[in-house]
Amino acid sequence: MKRMIWYEWKRIWGSRLTQFAVLGCALFLAFSVFSNIRLISETDADGQKVTGLEAVQVQKENRKEVTLDQETVDAVVDEYLAYTEDPATASDDRDLAYLSEEMYVKWYLPNLPALHLIDGAYRAYPEQRNDPMRDVFLQSRGKDFSEARKERVWENLENAVSLGEITEEEADWWDTKDDAVGEMSYVYNRAWWEIINSASLTILVMLVVCIGTAPVFAGEYQSKCDSLLLSMRYGKSRLILAKLTSSFLFTTVVYWGCMGLFTGIYLAVLGTDGWNLPVQALGENVSISYDLTSIQACGLVLAMGYVLTLGLAGVVLLLSSLMKNPYGVVITSVLFLCVPLFLSLNEGGYVWKHLLGLLPEKIADFGFWSYMVYRIGGLTVTWPAAAMIVNGVCAVLLSGLAYGFFRRHQVNK
Repeated sequence: MKRMIWYEWKRIWGSRLTQFAVLGCALFLAFSVFSNIRLISETDADGQKVTGLEAVQVQKENRKEVTLDQETVDAVVDEYLAYTEDPATASDDRDLAYLSEEMYVKWYLPNLPALHLIDGAYRAYPEQRNDPMRDVFLQSRGKDFSEARKERVWENLENAVSLGEITEEEADWWDTKDDAVGEMSYVYNRAWWEIINSASLTILVMLVVCIGTAPVFAGEYQSKCDSLLLSMRYGKSRLILAKLTSSFLFTTVVYWGCMGLFTGIYLAVLGTDGWNLPVQALGENVSISYDLTSIQACGLVLAMGYVLTLGLAGVVLLLSSLMKNPYGVVITSVLFLCVPLFLSLNEGGYVWKHLLGLLPEKIADFGFWSYMVYRIGGLTVTWPAAAMIVNGVCAVLLSGLAYGFFRRHQVNK
């Protein structure tokens, strides 16, 4: 059996198209990382705009850890408002947050992430949507920060209900789940932010998997070797299992190889700072109700991408067992992969949103700010959990169907 798996493994990797696809995917992901790093910009202590690694270094130096307990929140709000009221540090320029240019550069920008978190908790929607931060802080000075954040969470839940994303019962479930979220905190966390917000790049890995696994069965039909293989002693059992095993092994190696390169470069260049930061601070969105740290959120996104890629591999293997030409399998798989990308989760009703969200390529639309959940009887699970369960089951079932179709097809017809 091991020799069969090894032989099928070499056959997959023997394709020039597969080799170029894997190499191209890895190079593109590496290029994306360095391009994103070059686009990072920051203002240094002299008021000069810097980019790339220099900007990263400025962020590391300026953005120290802040835990937003009530005492700290009150102190930050009071300090900011004091600067806007002191003629020596204030201005009338809204673009400078009503601060002098010197104070804007030396105090406001280094504290901006923490200020955004506080502002996000105190800013009521839609009443204060366009109000400057100064006005929001003036109206909310002394207000309980945790209570204000809870109000923002409920506002977002009500909005999700109105959009048909969740039901009222599911909103209550999220409200209870949100109670586990602890104190807000912030520190430099650029690497984790970049990794989590690049989940859509998993589509490239899925495309490579389509190309690599498409010929597994269809290639035998095209070369007319199916009759020979199925007439062998283990042709209808171990050989097919070897093909399936090597296909999922190829999927695993390609996914973790490419995504491991992707995340590894980010962490090596930008650093691992902020790994234990609450996920709410990654996008400075206090209404996120997932009780996760940065490293846990990153692990969840990567695990979700892997299982969804396995689900897609199951689809490709089934198509390969049914179609007689590998190129037809590739084209059909690519259409299955690409067409749903143009279908919006913001349109359609409750059922449409939830069915569409289970497709592998919809990892591109996933964000921790989404409240979409799935209910099975009395069990409620989050979008990532439901997508992984469904795609994991599909990977097994569809590969089983591929086994049966290839084993039973009539080679002389």
